[in-house]
Amino acid sequence: MNQNIIFYGNEEILSSLFKKGSETDIRYYNYKIAGNEVTFLFPFKFPERIQPLVNACSVANKAVVAVNQLDRSVGEFILSLDYYEIKSLGFIGEENVFNQMKKLVSPLGIDIFHMSGKYEDFEKFVSSGTPSPRKSTIVVIDQSFPVRGTGTVSLGFVLGGQIRKHMVMKSYPSGKSVDIKNIQVMDVDVDTAEPFTRVGIAYRNTELEDVPKGSILYDSDSISSAETIRLSVRRNPAVNVTPNIGDKVQLNFLFNNINAEISDISDQIYLLDLDRKAPVLDVPYSITNLNSTPRLLGAGKPAD
Repeated sequence: MNQNIIFYGNEEILSSLFKKGSETDIRYYNYKIAGNEVTFLFPFKFPERIQPLVNACSVANKAVVAVNQLDRSVGEFILSLDYYEIKSLGFIGEENVFNQMKKLVSPLGIDIFHMSGKYEDFEKFVSSGTPSPRKSTIVVIDQSFPVRGTGTVSLGFVLGGQIRKHMVMKSYPSGKSVDIKNIQVMDVDVDTAEPFTRVGIAYRNTELEDVPKGSILYDSDSISSAETIRLSVRRNPAVNVTPNIGDKVQLNFLFNNINAEISDISDQIYLLDLDRKAPVLDVPYSITNLNSTPRLLGAGKPAD
């Protein structure tokens, strides 16, 4: 199965083994490993900024960390894996640091594998079990740009279902319907694309403002949007920062980072008033406070 793997630490390991692709505040490396199309997401502006980390985690299904010691940034990285339900972690580093990391992540239900950083270990890691994708068809857009003779083109990730040529999808936040003209995977034209695949999409009669960064393409009219969202929030017990009513925070999901205010907390149900409408999806939403340590306060899914 195709995979999106968030990578933190020594980037030289990635650049020596895999092909560098596009770049925003995340650098992307692409390669075909053990028959799988694999994209590595390297949030190089983390730890200065938390958003690249949570954005990358929101579309990843596995993770790799390559560090020589554990510090505050590694702690935030582990929190992000926990909150975004990423349960498979490869570790590249010394045995003693690996053992420390294992003690931290095992109670979170994260399976950790010691890797050497060689290509063969990446093959084994990619071939290990992969979580089931979401059933509903959804695509997250991280870049859009004009191409002469083609029109608007987007790069993004299929997170569930299957997209196909000539498919018409709805776009959040623009509300426009978009018609997929062509699909590419690793610069090769394809008729369909499966979950955990990085794709290039060309459209018919679609403008840049219809599919900006953070757009979510979906095939169902049943998805609602709201300026207030109720989340059933889970907080890691190691985090001793307690959110309060009235706190100014950010709500983070699928390459979207929306300013919000906590207006109520009751039995781990958080009510957040948002600066703009957000879709109500069955995906993890994290809550961050850029002035706290750690910046990740908790995460959850919409409450019934």
